[in-house]
Amino acid sequence: MYDTVKLSYSLLDNIVPKDTEVFNNLVNITESIDVHTQSNWITGKAKNMVIRRNANSITVQGSLPKYQYGNNLQTLQRADTGLIIEELSDLISTDLSKARLQRVDFSTNIITEHKPQYYYRFLGHLTRFYRHSDNSSLYYNQGCKKLLFYDKIKDAKAKQMPIPKQYQNKNVLRYEMRLLKQVKKFFKRDVLANDLINKQLYNYLLDKWYEYYKEIEKQKSKINIMSNQITSPKDFDKQLLIGLVQSLGYSHIDDVIEQMKTMKVFNQKEYYSRLKSKYRRLSKVDISDEDVISEIDMKINEVVLSEKSM
Repeated sequence: MYDTVKLSYSLLDNIVPKDTEVFNNLVNITESIDVHTQSNWITGKAKNMVIRRNANSITVQGSLPKYQYGNNLQTLQRADTGLIIEELSDLISTDLSKARLQRVDFSTNIITEHKPQYYYRFLGHLTRFYRHSDNSSLYYNQGCKKLLFYDKIKDAKAKQMPIPKQYQNKNVLRYEMRLLKQVKKFFKRDVLANDLINKQLYNYLLDKWYEYYKEIEKQKSKINIMSNQITSPKDFDKQLLIGLVQSLGYSHIDDVIEQMKTMKVFNQKEYYSRLKSKYRRLSKVDISDEDVISEIDMKINEVVLSEKSM
């Protein structure tokens, strides 16, 4: 479930490789200089991974699954993370197991019944996060931390990534947690690249990813209507009335009728009992309650159980 990471290898505390060793196997190599500070750095690429060296450090940043598979729709297994770090270490002649983790994105894809955007309105407030959305994504921002829900197929097509067969012609919702900075504060310790294969650390991230999702206030459909029972405008009126009654609940309607009775709205007392009987009956009509958000709840819970079993 790891996606983008940023690793920083200190040249002040570790063995210092030569520039030729670091960049010999890389492409798109450029050298830059800051005209104000006169500091310089060299940048190169290994597939999608960006490697940058300055006077103090070597940083490696990019999506691990995209490096491995050519796309980040496929989920990277925890054990494979260590193999990628080893491969990159050999590629740039640098022991990246000693590099500090400065950013990590933790995510998975969920195949859904509806298009991803349909679910956003059912995901509400999250304490201490700023919620906002656009046409294709839902964001929860909190300084150095960010949660995202978005249409992964739309995102992949925009980036011209190949779509794996299991996701073709599917609705794919991506739920992602990004730790953009202050990773040490989040984990309450320094995390090295080698720690990413540690099951305890992986499960800690998994638990946090799950906890944030559970803390989001979930909204349910306000009114449920049996559309398969509608063949005319009159049917719609009836189903809408049933939906409204069940949304409000009979006790609320009973209170309203009692208030009307106190105010002597009707001259004939039997009207009140007739109304109560009618709405009591409507409140008990069996309608299909499509609790949209329960689909996501169930599938995210399945992800957690599956990951912890590995």
